[in-house]
Amino acid sequence: VQIEVATKEYFEEKRFIEENFDFPENIQELIDRAADLYPTTLALNFFEQEPQAQSITYADLRVSIYKLADGLQQQGIKKGTHVAVIMSNRIEFPISWLALAVIGAVMIPVNPAYTSTELDYVLNDSDAEFLIIEDKFLPTLEAMSKRPEAMTDESIIIVTDKDLDNNWNSIMSSGDEDAQYNYQVNADDLLNIQYTSGTTGFPKGCMQSQKFWVMVGCMAALRYKDIKSVLADAPFFYIDDQYMVIMGLYSGMTVHVSKGMSARRFLDWIEDHKIELAYFPTPILETPKSSRDTSTSLKKFIGFALNAELTRLVEERFNVLTRDSFGMTEIGMGLLVPDTVNSDAALNSCGLPAAFRDVKIVDDNGNEVESGISGELWVKGAGIIDGYYKKPKANKETFIDGWFRTGDIFVADKLGFYTIVGRMKDMIRRSMENISALEVETAIRSKQGIEDAAAIAVPDKKRDEEVKIYVLLSAGYTTEQVSPADIIIHCQQRLAPFKIPRYFEYVKSFPYTPSAKVAKHQLKDMKTDLRKGSWDELDQCWR
Repeated sequence: VQIEVATKEYFEEKRFIEENFDFPENIQELIDRAADLYPTTLALNFFEQEPQAQSITYADLRVSIYKLADGLQQQGIKKGTHVAVIMSNRIEFPISWLALAVIGAVMIPVNPAYTSTELDYVLNDSDAEFLIIEDKFLPTLEAMSKRPEAMTDESIIIVTDKDLDNNWNSIMSSGDEDAQYNYQVNADDLLNIQYTSGTTGFPKGCMQSQKFWVMVGCMAALRYKDIKSVLADAPFFYIDDQYMVIMGLYSGMTVHVSKGMSARRFLDWIEDHKIELAYFPTPILETPKSSRDTSTSLKKFIGFALNAELTRLVEERFNVLTRDSFGMTEIGMGLLVPDTVNSDAALNSCGLPAAFRDVKIVDDNGNEVESGISGELWVKGAGIIDGYYKKPKANKETFIDGWFRTGDIFVADKLGFYTIVGRMKDMIRRSMENISALEVETAIRSKQGIEDAAAIAVPDKKRDEEVKIYVLLSAGYTTEQVSPADIIIHCQQRLAPFKIPRYFEYVKSFPYTPSAKVAKHQLKDMKTDLRKGSWDELDQCWR
């Protein structure tokens, strides 16, 4: 009865939000609103930035954004210009992004761990015309085989403390915060081409509009409306830190940004900055319990892939409300577990449809199924992406009559809680990074001496999943000639570090499907512990 009442109340609140909330038209309206409502509130705190920490209030943030926007326009960036950004977690990243949003330009956030081959693909596929890049990543740019035609030396802006031409600081200083321009930035204008790994191998660029980001950030702010500070500890090119910035603009929340995740330093960060909201770092469960665990400023953990048992374990140890959700680069927030429910069924699920989201589960023919029957989850609603950049085939397959096909298998119960049961897509999820098995396999197959390869996910307590590669050697080659170390060296030239396999197993043959694809389900069924018989690169041993 309690869960039924709580569920009914949730859907009533969802309907109220959808019928009564009008969000700002674009990012510039959010920036002005935040500076007017929360002028002296700390907006961003990059407390680990080197050589020294950087922070800024909402009033000063607006000034910096407007000055940079004018400076960038003096460089030739205008509405619709495609600008790639390659930076570590530093304050220049969000200021650059928000300045591009004010202009109406399009940001392509790039993973700084990419190799020159991956960078070559993303910059050319996205038709990048300008590049804002931190100086330490210049060697990767210089190693590219071909820059986009429109990208000249003059269109490369360098984030550096050195006195170099075309540096970010001088462009910022040259800008006028009061400059006026005669064009309108609309909700449907493109803001990001956000690359996400897909089953077709190379990443696809998700076309995210201004409306996408306004809705993602504002919806999150409504969910966490009593929160004053949040920890952003993911890489800033990733969607999580970006939506937290928009969430802060709407709510006046302070966003504290670290270099990256750290279970060891996590509680120090929480204590030092009085943080109230954070993603739960699963590896911290492997650390010894401490009296500090229950005496923090934390009010809520955002869970990721937790079940009821883990959720209760976290709440008992840390005395912090913890709830899971389901989102994607393509849709933002899709499902969430309300704070008011606490049953096993609810906590084992990804939750109920988020505000402005309709969901359904369909069979192989696209027909909606009844509760209790599994099928693919489809999502639609205001603000989801406009499609994949220059990928008409993928768009035709993925978007049907306004519905987005997630590629994930779900089942719903009679109350409307949706639980993920598997993936249609051949993806590996490692430390919050989506990795295409096909991309890993393609890179490894290109090595001389390898006839075929198959990548699968191995469950891992710290990283959710690790990458394992099965290798079939070409005739006449031995494991001494094509060792795991040799394969890793080969991969380092083609794949970002997080995509390189941890586990290696050599096989004499592969089971194949009638369509000549490796039957990975048979590989997985051969042993209960997928690590056995594999070389473990992290622990440097054969399992």
